[in-house]
Amino acid sequence: MNATSRRSMVVLLATTALVTPLSCKLEPRVPELVYSPNSAEIEKNDDLAQDEAAQAQLEGLLQFLFGTPQAPSYLSLQGWGDDEFYPDDWGYDFVATDDDWWDRLVDSNRRAYARQIEAIKEGDFDAVTESYEAPGVWDAWLDALANKPDDPDAEFDEGGSWRDYAVSIFENYYPTLRDSAELYRTQCFHCHGAEGGGNGSTAEFLNPRPRDYRHGTFKWTALRDKSRPRHEDLFRILAEGIRTTAMPNFRRLTDAQIHGLVDYVRFLAVRGETERLLISDFNEDERLSTQMVEENYQLVIDRWHKAADLVITYDGEVPRATPERIEHGRYLFTTPGEEGGANCVACHGTTGLGDGPSVNDPDNSVDDWGNPIKPRNLQSGTFRFGRRPIDLFRRIYVGINGTPMPEHIGQQITDSDGTVRPLNEEDVWDMAFFVRSLSTEPMESAGTSGPDREHSDH
Repeated sequence: MNATSRRSMVVLLATTALVTPLSCKLEPRVPELVYSPNSAEIEKNDDLAQDEAAQAQLEGLLQFLFGTPQAPSYLSLQGWGDDEFYPDDWGYDFVATDDDWWDRLVDSNRRAYARQIEAIKEGDFDAVTESYEAPGVWDAWLDALANKPDDPDAEFDEGGSWRDYAVSIFENYYPTLRDSAELYRTQCFHCHGAEGGGNGSTAEFLNPRPRDYRHGTFKWTALRDKSRPRHEDLFRILAEGIRTTAMPNFRRLTDAQIHGLVDYVRFLAVRGETERLLISDFNEDERLSTQMVEENYQLVIDRWHKAADLVITYDGEVPRATPERIEHGRYLFTTPGEEGGANCVACHGTTGLGDGPSVNDPDNSVDDWGNPIKPRNLQSGTFRFGRRPIDLFRRIYVGINGTPMPEHIGQQITDSDGTVRPLNEEDVWDMAFFVRSLSTEPMESAGTSGPDREHSDH
């Protein structure tokens, strides 16, 4: 290397040394989070809006019930332990008691931590490195390493060796709420906000807006009665994402980390819904009594527990989509409700473009969160929570939470022969088959154009 080349290299190294620390300082940082009051709801209650002392009491009560973003935790009410319900372990208990879910979690952990597990088996403990976004497993490893006996294969825990125990730390890792809150902070906060209000720094630029968990309302479930979602419903959303929205899939994470995010999303939803109920019920006479707080907290928990009993199932094999069934689905879809049909045409139009006569009805133009909404263009083939027949069956059967899309099962319809009867499961299948046919067999427009945007939610 000549003198000029050496001089250039020195300048390059010096510049790199100067720029690197500066660039690190310029990297965007995710702030420390705090739970802020739901000001919009407080403003709806005049008594509370004018009582700063009560607002401070509410903030303290919520911290007592749920902790802080740095140390989130449910307060357990009397009797929960007798029912073996430990809310901080809500997700873990679901996964650990289901062999399929647990086996998938262990397999995922084995893939993610293969190098660490191999290093432990080979006795190269210095080669065990920290894992991505999993502080809990690293802390557990450091604690185990500090207590390693001279012989790692000596009996250590419940009859197994220390080495077996060390491997199990990685294989059986399930994050705590604290771990998951930190993962939420780096992965979800910018869209959904600290409290899960759908008001993160990027939210205003997104259409549709991120979900506000605090209502306890989630669109994509497999449940009746507008129920809160099951653990597996939320897992599917996080694992698969939602098409045509900014909601990504999180398959780059382990199953355990996704389960942990489910736990924290549910935690924020329970916290937010409890807060909204306390705000709504506050009055000058009762104020925030202990009884009011406990009753509302228990009510929200009970709502989430009901989900397992409300799953929409279909007994038997999924029927085949024959031309006759598709045609019957077409009849139900395109016939107005006053003429005995399912009235889908009112929102979605005769050809499914989302251009029905009720599009401009103010009652159908916003969702439960106050966001603008338009009917789905069914010809686009985009169905945000799946286009399998069973996915569409469930959407038609029970509707979509938080939107004008109604439940159809049991609706009064009139057959072509004049028979009046409730719409049943076979009818729902026929409608699902027809809806699927709209995107696979393009239909000629009836002369009206669809919505300008296809950012619809129902």
